[in-house]
Amino acid sequence: MLQYRDLKNAIHDLGVKRSEPTLVHASAALIPQVKGGIQTMLGAILAGIDNMLMPSFTFKTMLIPEIGPEENLIEYGSGREENLNASIFTPDLPADFEDQAISEVFRHYPDVNRSNHPILSFLGLGLDGALQAQSTADPYGHIRYLLGKNAKVLLIGKDISALFSIHACEQESGRKQFLRWAMTEEGIKECPSFPGCSNGFHKVLFHLEGEVRQVTVQDQPWYSFSLDSLTRTTLQLLREDPYALLCNDLHCEKCNLIRKDIRQRRG
Repeated sequence: MLQYRDLKNAIHDLGVKRSEPTLVHASAALIPQVKGGIQTMLGAILAGIDNMLMPSFTFKTMLIPEIGPEENLIEYGSGREENLNASIFTPDLPADFEDQAISEVFRHYPDVNRSNHPILSFLGLGLDGALQAQSTADPYGHIRYLLGKNAKVLLIGKDISALFSIHACEQESGRKQFLRWAMTEEGIKECPSFPGCSNGFHKVLFHLEGEVRQVTVQDQPWYSFSLDSLTRTTLQLLREDPYALLCNDLHCEKCNLIRKDIRQRRG
């Protein structure tokens, strides 16, 4: 079993400083391996990080409309029954993604606030400015807010596909993203710049050589990156190769549609 000190030491060895704002992606799969479970995990994280963001995604708010733009990977009109069960996003709506167990405990910590994106919200402690920068129209505003502020990205038991920050780079580079819809207290809202596939993100490690900190905890790699370095490297890579970081699954509809869009733009 992992102890509190094991987690705290691993985070320290990843070079994360208390003063640095940090995007944290922590795997709920670790919970059974930690003595004391979620509270121990969060306690160790917060012992080394004063200001952090953590995802709190709510996919149950999503709707399928009757009509919409082409090449958006939605079968319009197919959600008439499912739409009836969609939840309205509020700051208190429980998360419903794979790491929701950790996210939900963090959401109830004192002074933790939440951004207002109805699908891709983040929780924050001491980073209200970043939370306010993320909006329905700008799902990556909080990432840009942290640029130039010595921010770190921390992956605790998560692989590179969890790097939400790379989706922000895809948007910045002009890569095709998607349009989705969600229920809010103000009614149905369009959610532009919805991310595509992240299964090819592991390829960025080769290009970040020398700028990645890595430790191994019970045979699992944990990573930390400078957000500025990750963003700079990814944007340069996408400028040099528009097909970079797409996955190799020949049946991936998202990546195949992005490839088609790149070819069309190139003429």
